[in-house]
Amino acid sequence: MVAGEKFCHGDWSKIKNKYSSFDDGQLLLFCFSSAYIIALLHDTLKMPLDHKRIDVVNQIHGVPVDWALGAFIVQTTMNRTEYSDSSVSYLNSYDSPGLVPLLFIIVVVFTALSILRWRKPRLKTIYDMEKGRYIITRVSQ
Repeated sequence: MVAGEKFCHGDWSKIKNKYSSFDDGQLLLFCFSSAYIIALLHDTLKMPLDHKRIDVVNQIHGVPVDWALGAFIVQTTMNRTEYSDSSVSYLNSYDSPGLVPLLFIIVVVFTALSILRWRKPRLKTIYDMEKGRYIITRVSQ
């Protein structure tokens, strides 16, 4: 991380002279890449910043490594739960196609019942002893 910051925050005229074989776009891409790599490894894959077991390569078995391949690797490793909490890994591993619709139906039913209960008129029942019958009146809310 320090190397990327040192490179990107340095004097651009000195950097351009030192790396004259690269154009401005490539140098800016190096700065972006250094920040992207840190975000990918630390924030997405949850690797500690002082992790020592990372090898940087340009090719794997003669195939150039590009960010498209990197994105594919990230997508395939997102289901791995090596660095996550056990409760989160249980939720990630529980893959039921009926769970989401069931939760949706429960929320809709609960909402409908809450609205019906809220809109239901409040009534008070009184027994009139003189007339010998019940009188139902509405109570103001």
